[in-house]
Amino acid sequence: MPNQSYPWSMYRGLWSILPPAPTGDYLRGKVVVITGANSGVGLEATKQLAGASPEQLILAVRAIDQGEKILKDLQKTYPAVKGRVVPLDLTDLGSIKAFAKTMEEFGRVDLLINNAGINPNFGEGPYKSTKDGYERVFQTNVLAPLLTTILLVPLLRKSDDPRILFSGSDTHAQAPSDRVQRAIDNGQSVVAAYNDEETYYNPTRYYESKFLLQMITRSLINSLPDMSIINVNPGLAMTNLGRDFRFGLSFKTAYEIGWFVVNARSASKAARNLTSAAAWKGGSQDYWSECVPTPSENLYMYSGKGVKATSVFYQEMLEEIEKISPGCLGAAKLS
Repeated sequence: MPNQSYPWSMYRGLWSILPPAPTGDYLRGKVVVITGANSGVGLEATKQLAGASPEQLILAVRAIDQGEKILKDLQKTYPAVKGRVVPLDLTDLGSIKAFAKTMEEFGRVDLLINNAGINPNFGEGPYKSTKDGYERVFQTNVLAPLLTTILLVPLLRKSDDPRILFSGSDTHAQAPSDRVQRAIDNGQSVVAAYNDEETYYNPTRYYESKFLLQMITRSLINSLPDMSIINVNPGLAMTNLGRDFRFGLSFKTAYEIGWFVVNARSASKAARNLTSAAAWKGGSQDYWSECVPTPSENLYMYSGKGVKATSVFYQEMLEEIEKISPGCLGAAKLS
């Protein structure tokens, strides 16, 4: 937990009584893909999705054995569920491209839930890069979900009701905008700014990644008007998202753990935000929280500077994606 206060609206949300998870066969005949399906909010969402009668439930995970066990357990509860575990590692761009290729076997994708992510912790920490050369959180939380989505757009277009969900966070509203604005003002690359080891600041990196993902969601809604796209805030939840956290013994640590236990909701409740968005019939929403469409509280994104920054960053990201997978923008009809 960073050394800053949280807005009252965050507490209001965390203490709101959420509606039950949607019921019925709202996914009947649908090919559903969820990343990070083997733990935390992703696992609980997968359980809820399995009860909605999908035609195929694809668990995209790194830990294949664990994914297979989860699928078997789901099929004990829902014998009619057909599914498959497909390897996907967001810290490896080659894995993402291989995953997209494998998905062609299913002929189409009706619902893509980009749930997998990482939180490096809110304290001081070192810069870590992936083997692809990007800062680890930037690649996992921002670049990889966009690449996954773009590569699957041709399959999504074969659906009569294509939907894309991104797991965002209410913390995007607290993310500092100085890094992106400084890059814009200086005519520098925004992507490079967030992958600069010398200026890397770990305590706000998770916030920043969700801020950038919010920018991408808004841009994709405009670029893909034929699809329903929603950025979903599951809310603070008791999961292993903070598996990289390192706690020392101190009064501050005890306070932070106590604060978390008091305020965090269960992963099952948090997952209702994802499944309620999956069942939503009202079209794209740039932000979804407490199981309903909600305005983002990031005021920078509504400003003239924020709108320009969003456009510049999105164009940079499309160029980055095209370099990673040449021809993908044309295939997605985004070039």
